[in-house]
Amino acid sequence: MPETYRYSYLAASALIKTGPGAIHSVVLTGGSDAATLVLGDEVATAGDTIIALAAAAGVTASAVLDVAFGVGLYATITGTAPKVTVAYR
Repeated sequence: MPETYRYSYLAASALIKTGPGAIHSVVLTGGSDAATLVLGDEVATAGDTIIALAAAAGVTASAVLDVAFGVGLYATITGTAPKVTVAYR
């Protein structure tokens, strides 16, 4: 059976996973104003950026990455009521 992905649904900055893994995809939807998302190979806000996305209010931005990370996966999110979904393993 192929390995499946887990997902995290976020509205604020958070640690998604500690330790090595892989990001499959990410979806960001701006809330009542523009939103940004930075995913980093880190367990806090300072580390190596994997991807940065931006979306205007009510607009969705997405990416399929299929990239590995080693330290952990941390999401830094800005904006008012954005929605973020990250698929990872």
